[in-house]
Amino acid sequence: MNEEPNLIITDKFKHLYDDGYRCINYEINKEDHLFTVYLKNFETEEIQTLKCDTEEGIILKNYIDRLLQ
Repeated sequence: MNEEPNLIITDKFKHLYDDGYRCINYEINKEDHLFTVYLKNFETEEIQTLKCDTEEGIILKNYIDRLLQ
């Protein structure tokens, strides 16, 4: 199964990516079980942060990693 589930967080990431934002870091906070993605638009120097639970985060991380290949 190569298709990701249609997640709201993935859709938000895709919209930000289309607007020129690129992932500069992501992390999993083991204390609160949140996955955080930091995105930056290098033209405008703006930064956006997306947070989701770790289950959705794993799916989003796999999507981001494929973009970077």
